[in-house]
Amino acid sequence: MKLVTVFLSEKCNLNCSYCNQDKLSKDVIDPQLFLNEYRRVRESFPNELIQIDFFGGEPLLFMDLIRTIISETENDGNIQYGMPTNGLLLTEEILEYLIEKKVNVSLSFDGLWHDRNRLQLNGKGTVPRFFEKRELFQRIPNFKIHTMVYKGCYNLLENHLYIKKHFGVNPELTLVRDMHVWDSKSVEKLKAGITELFNWYISNPEEEMPYFILFYLRHFINYESKGFVKDFCGAGTDIFMFSENKPVPCNRFKDNPEMVELIPEYQRMSECQTCEVKNYCEKGCLFEQIKNKGPIKELCDVYKFMYKNVGDMTKQLRNNENFKNTVMKELMDGY
Repeated sequence: MKLVTVFLSEKCNLNCSYCNQDKLSKDVIDPQLFLNEYRRVRESFPNELIQIDFFGGEPLLFMDLIRTIISETENDGNIQYGMPTNGLLLTEEILEYLIEKKVNVSLSFDGLWHDRNRLQLNGKGTVPRFFEKRELFQRIPNFKIHTMVYKGCYNLLENHLYIKKHFGVNPELTLVRDMHVWDSKSVEKLKAGITELFNWYISNPEEEMPYFILFYLRHFINYESKGFVKDFCGAGTDIFMFSENKPVPCNRFKDNPEMVELIPEYQRMSECQTCEVKNYCEKGCLFEQIKNKGPIKELCDVYKFMYKNVGDMTKQLRNNENFKNTVMKELMDGY
């Protein structure tokens, strides 16, 4: 599958602490220019499944653009759609359209950390508004929730259980991987939260494996079952992005053409080639590593800790039927 991400605009109705977008932007893409770029990708990969992801800012602010792009591409055959959204602008009418067009929706919700990290533009919290939409959200077929793990957010297990209790889904906890977010003290606190999460799952393997653990287990499976090694995030090769009316390797590169020229130099960093987890690690954000002139030490520390814990967990649960079923499902699903 090839992923084509279109940044409709950076305009957003929220002011998230870890987001680098211009939330008050008035710039909007020209959908015809994007469609021209999409057709170029399709010509290069005529038989490949392509997923168009609608990004922002907040995509629901631009339903007119989404409708235009879908109407121009939906008869193209091997295509599907995705959209991350904070969900606060979702209505019955929009929901019916997204269901009809089979758009895969991922909701941005940080659970217990939400009012710490995801505030409205006026500085007010958003948790009550999010819960007001809960019935609508739960009507979205196979909806996901993605949750950002930011400095200060260390109670991973508590938040995992909180979101699962209130929304019935396994939240996709994901590290914020920017420079200058993590330091040695915050990494140690995060490790304590990670340890608690692993200990809980090892003691309760009949429960669904938390996504934060499953994400790193998949890297083991990819290598051990298929010999698959990932040298960088894939910006510009497996991932194609369109932002401010031009194709870019990733939205973060859109204002930094000089950094685009450095991509080949950082696709296989020498530090990574001698690392003990090089076969599993997916290396993080290429843009941030170019900014840092190499791997971000604090994140490398977290990655190594995660892979060590995944290895220890596998040894402890290798004969557990629930754990084996989880691994077999991943193998059957193609991970």
